Amino acid sequence: MIDYSLYLVTSSDNLPPGATLESTVREAVRAGVKIVQLREKNLPTKLLLERARALREICQPPVKLIINDRVDVAIVSGADGVHLGQDDMPLAKAQEIGCGDSIFGISVNTVEEAVAAARAGATYLGVGTCWPTGTKSIPDHKIIGPRGVKAIRDELDRLGLSIPLVVIGGINSSNLLRTLYGCTSNQIYTDRNAESPIGVAVVSAIMSAPNPFLATSKLLQMIQEFKYWLRTLEEPLAHTDVVLDMELKVYMTQFFEKSSTPLIHHITNTVVQNDCANLTLAYGCSPIMSSNLSEMEDLVKLKDGCLVLNLGTFDNNQIRAMKLAGMHANLIGKPVIFDPVGVGASLERRKQANNILNAVQMTVIKGNQAEIAALARFHSSGATSCGVDSNGEVEDPDELVRKMARQELCIVVMTGKTDWISDGSCVFRLDNGVSQLSNITGSGCMTGTSIGCFTSITQSGYDKDSHSGLLLIAKDIQETFGGTLLATILGISTLNVAAEQITREEKGKSKVGPSTLEGLPELVHDNINLSGVS
Repeated sequence: MIDYSLYLVTSSDNLPPGATLESTVREAVRAGVKIVQLREKNLPTKLLLERARALREICQPPVKLIINDRVDVAIVSGADGVHLGQDDMPLAKAQEIGCGDSIFGISVNTVEEAVAAARAGATYLGVGTCWPTGTKSIPDHKIIGPRGVKAIRDELDRLGLSIPLVVIGGINSSNLLRTLYGCTSNQIYTDRNAESPIGVAVVSAIMSAPNPFLATSKLLQMIQEFKYWLRTLEEPLAHTDVVLDMELKVYMTQFFEKSSTPLIHHITNTVVQNDCANLTLAYGCSPIMSSNLSEMEDLVKLKDGCLVLNLGTFDNNQIRAMKLAGMHANLIGKPVIFDPVGVGASLERRKQANNILNAVQMTVIKGNQAEIAALARFHSSGATSCGVDSNGEVEDPDELVRKMARQELCIVVMTGKTDWISDGSCVFRLDNGVSQLSNITGSGCMTGTSIGCFTSITQSGYDKDSHSGLLLIAKDIQETFGGTLLATILGISTLNVAAEQITREEKGKSKVGPSTLEGLPELVHDNINLSGVS
């Protein structure tokens, strides 16, 4: 069986001073790499063959040696296989020339190319380009990101084409985890043995490293921890009415009795910054509103808390800040809440939302019906977006949020007359709230803040050193205060119940603030209208 987990692609141009191709590959293999591709585009045939024979000596079984493009060099050097691009020798011809048990990899960039290569009998697919890379000049439309890779994986799954995928293009230690999570197949929710992707290919992350052994070891550790996470996915909650009633009360008590003051970092709609800051304070958390690029890393690392991203009013600087802060939050296990405000209103909003979702693994995505439908490409449902408001009802809202949660591997909230929540396995509906909320500017944005505040304490006690390979997403923090699913339910319910209380007391449409949140813990628990959907 071929181990594609960490696939090394060579590049002599990337070697640091004093290093050689052979010494770097030797150290990578010693650290645990099980497959190496010799990719030296500019070498004459004689030198390429010499390099191939040298690497063949280093890459002893079970390590596989693959030659890029050159079937002849692969055969003469005794390599295990060849990797072909879309413009190289046709796969059928390479199979005719090569040995019967040779490995044949094919580079693909689209669903159509992937399906064709799988049906033609390729051994594995090299899918990309995932991220911008310094080793090639890649047109923007060829950089497909984790979500593009996932789309290819999911279509192959749908067609029943079982073939290993190796994701390639710009992968390094800073984006490896996002790559792995972002490419994970929807099938993991129905098939616990499903793997996605099979492997990641790296070039400069090892070839340019001063210490290739340590660089390889770090990457492999992150991959192994991700695989551990896949094996420990929780089954759907059983007896949700009983379990949730008990756990919600415990979580609510722990939140309002917390001893720390979590920092809630907002990169948000400028219209609602003041309201969201006051709501954060009302929850006993500390707000900060900043999109200054130079302080993103410092703010994210400052203390336990949460990052809230809101697409309401944005410019290029704010988009860069969202991606930068989100990537740093992922690396330290800090929850990230994303509100794709008005994402269906313009092509630019859809483009920027896609860019953000490619770069950052979200913990919770919250939107109205039109926004969630737009993200999930459920345009046929009849929901359209007018500015930042929702117009129309989606069909099968429970399946919409479940599908979206599986697509993005996070908790998804769809707000409206009825609020729908899913982590990809369970689906819950919330029937609290009042219709007047939809007429208050920023009420949806404040819901994102509320979710962020409750989610912030899921990070408390989280051992970042022993869980360095795990992102803080829906499934992997169940041991801490009940996890983000409970936090999300309470974040929404607290505002909804507060709105009901205000209405009962005939305070009109005043905004939820410190005074209206007083005494809410018991009120929320006693009045929450929650039901599970199978």
